Amino acid sequence: MPKVTVVGAGVFGLTIALSLPRHYDVTIVARDMPGDPDSLDWASPWAGAGFGGGGTKPNDPEEMEMLKAAFRYYWNLSESHPESSVKKMRDVYFRDNVATDADLWWKDFMPDYRIMDPSELPPDSNAKIGITYTSLVMTPSIYLTYLTSLLHASPNVTFVRKTVSSLDELLYLSPDVIVNATGVGAGTLSPVNDPLVEPVRGQTIVIRQPEINHMTLRSGIDYCYVIPRGDGTAIIGGIKEHGKTSPEVDPEIRKDIAYRANQLDPRVPATVDALDVVRDIVGIRPGRKGGMRLEAEVLQLGPDKVGVPVVHAYGAFAGYWSVVSSGADLGRPPGAGGTGYALSPGVGRKVAMLVDDFIMGDKFPRPGTAGKSTTAVASTVSEEKGRCEVM
Repeated sequence: MPKVTVVGAGVFGLTIALSLPRHYDVTIVARDMPGDPDSLDWASPWAGAGFGGGGTKPNDPEEMEMLKAAFRYYWNLSESHPESSVKKMRDVYFRDNVATDADLWWKDFMPDYRIMDPSELPPDSNAKIGITYTSLVMTPSIYLTYLTSLLHASPNVTFVRKTVSSLDELLYLSPDVIVNATGVGAGTLSPVNDPLVEPVRGQTIVIRQPEINHMTLRSGIDYCYVIPRGDGTAIIGGIKEHGKTSPEVDPEIRKDIAYRANQLDPRVPATVDALDVVRDIVGIRPGRKGGMRLEAEVLQLGPDKVGVPVVHAYGAFAGYWSVVSSGADLGRPPGAGGTGYALSPGVGRKVAMLVDDFIMGDKFPRPGTAGKSTTAVASTVSEEKGRCEVM
């Protein structure tokens, strides 16, 4: 049975594991797992999360197809598996820098798409154009638990809790292929050490506001959103602070978020004191300059320099599922879009194809079984069994 080790248990890592064939022996190795006590050390639990229509690279054909496929997948999930927390919901999108939708590739794809009449725009929204369509929303912590439950149901998937600083540390598992889904960790993970990885600090507020019944997003000059969860709460934000990693709640940003969220939806109080706050969230998103990395290579690992196939899948941080315009429109470089959840089903399928190229030898020469001759010693880890289900 081919052995595949997936490093990372965020939305990418879990979805990839679900997408691999059932006859693979899959091991998910991660420091943080769904269901753990709250921790800001990883990004996936802290996304918004509502579905938009943009990727990590402006108008990239491959990412566009991934997003379309993902939307269909989540749409079906909302109808067939309510336990996943995925729900259909109306979305309202304001652009405050342009008065056109001509550059939006997804305008002919999203259900119920229409340009709003100017009379429908909130007076303080600063919107030059308003667009509405039917989208999707989820609660990330519940969705991650849903994915994990599918994996736990399979005897060919093992969860290993371990902090990994080097891929060398995985050789004791004798993987045929390693999948690197470490998010921002890819910047310091040896021997990857990707210099393009950039932490992006986000700050949001979860409030109790049951009357909010649709999502609202503004982008262009100012980036802000209001995303109801469908359970009486909503998440309001946000910011993107590139290169910053402070876990502390900034009180001035907190005030600014409330003020800007009120501009989008007057049902959100304009002052922090008036908010019914459930919690504040600070998350460090896994950005990457130039966009997501989704590719395969053979790395020389361990003291014996064993050639090990590695598939990389990281660099699409999870915020709003997918920012609904290009990076240039947001006044930031492409590659920092909040697209982790939106891209994950397509990424899972692409990674499964790349892994299969290694295993079956269709595209890459398959090196000798990794780790068989190495003297690497397993550290103390905990293991749990689960089931793998192909998406």
